[in-house]
Amino acid sequence: MSEPAPEPRPAVRVTASAGALELELSGRWRRDQGLPDFPELGAGCRVKVGIGGVAGYDSALPAWLHGLGRELPEGTTLDLSRLPAGLAAGVAAAEEENADDGEADRLPFLEQLGDWASSSNRSWGRAVAHIGDCALGLGRIAVGKGKANWAEFSQLLRTAGPDALPIVLLLGFLTGVIMAYVGLIQLGKVGADVYIANLVALAMAREMGALMTGVIACGRTSTAYASHLGSMNVTQETDALRAIGLRPTEYLAVPRLLAVTATLPLLSVFATAAGILGGMTVAVGSGLSAEQYLNQVVEAVSVRSFLAGLIKAHAFALIAAWAGCYRGAVARPTARGVGEAATTAAVLGITLLVVADAVFAVLFDLFGI
Repeated sequence: MSEPAPEPRPAVRVTASAGALELELSGRWRRDQGLPDFPELGAGCRVKVGIGGVAGYDSALPAWLHGLGRELPEGTTLDLSRLPAGLAAGVAAAEEENADDGEADRLPFLEQLGDWASSSNRSWGRAVAHIGDCALGLGRIAVGKGKANWAEFSQLLRTAGPDALPIVLLLGFLTGVIMAYVGLIQLGKVGADVYIANLVALAMAREMGALMTGVIACGRTSTAYASHLGSMNVTQETDALRAIGLRPTEYLAVPRLLAVTATLPLLSVFATAAGILGGMTVAVGSGLSAEQYLNQVVEAVSVRSFLAGLIKAHAFALIAAWAGCYRGAVARPTARGVGEAATTAAVLGITLLVVADAVFAVLFDLFGI
């Protein structure tokens, strides 16, 4: 039985014609094969590319052509008019993906500052508009006029709630342990070890339970939402929703906002309980009885303090869910755009959480909560 003939390797042949250079590509251009080096071309000429001898290709060919265009000497132009529409679109996508690389570094400082201010202004405008769309969608859903994707709501609840419970319990427990050890170092100097329970319980109930759970939601849920909705931009699913008369923000973002708002306050309660338990293990190890510790917890955490933590948890849930939905909605329809959306969603969410926490601290102090 004869062996199959080897696939023709990719090759490039350069010929000169009137006023231009001809690049004729041949062979099978695939990523698992070695690609030829870029040919040395003179400056100030026009380079026409033809693929009449190409037996087949994948993403390696548009990537190679894009790289060739970046390596051309100054004044040399690349003519891709003879390429098929699909291949030309692949080269254009590669150019769009890398269009911003190094451009900002070549701009003067004042122009960079102006570009940053202009883009920030547009970004804030889009953010405010998206908040308005979310509020409108929630209102339409409340009065029964809106349309949302309730088919995946149970999955959203499970992802935002039960799936996050193990990491929330672990980090809550360890946070309580750390706070108890720090408190023990200081309170032990004045013989006030019993107040470790007050320190841990009050901090977890009012502050750390909600804040830590919100940060976890930004790291898990916000990035997941941004990636999912950004991928829908790539596949033009959001455009399809608009084409059939649906509002993408209402249809996609509202169920996610409600799912996170329903589950994150419960997670913060579990985190608070885990933190108090972690503090108790340290307190009992230092000689305090479990009964003394729990009595101090009950005395320290009032209903007002517990409600303050729940109010923060609800606000942090809205922030975390909105950050993911917003960054996914405005993500560029490219692979890099989806990755950037996931990263910026986490950064935006955590930043807004810290700002909101500071605002709550001032408001609670003013109103004596």
